[in-house]
Amino acid sequence: MEIQRDKHFDEIFEFKGKWEVPSKCGLRILNRRGIPIVIATELYQHNPGSSVTYAGGLLLQQICEAKGLNVDNVMYIECNPDTKSRLSFYQEEYFHVTFENKDGKLSNPTYKKLTDDQIRDLIFNEK
Repeated sequence: MEIQRDKHFDEIFEFKGKWEVPSKCGLRILNRRGIPIVIATELYQHNPGSSVTYAGGLLLQQICEAKGLNVDNVMYIECNPDTKSRLSFYQEEYFHVTFENKDGKLSNPTYKKLTDDQIRDLIFNEK
């Protein structure tokens, strides 16, 4: 199971997952049309702690704090990269995730799977 660093992320981001378990994800931050696009990539067996999806709002808050971004002004995308497995749940998928911000805590995530065209436009189109 190989994740392509150049395709999926620019850096490994270390964060505190659920119950402050040391965790890692791939991270890429793009600027599209003046909006920061934060892409957190699941690292599967290379992540010793909480998954990107399970950490959710905790992860986004830590990324924004570390990178000086306003959590209310970013687009957050979770990437589950292709692992070359025959199992369908290991195929590459991107989700736009939104959260409710209640008293500074991000909760109740809503996931919207991105189409191939949306992925190309948001992530791979450098306009």
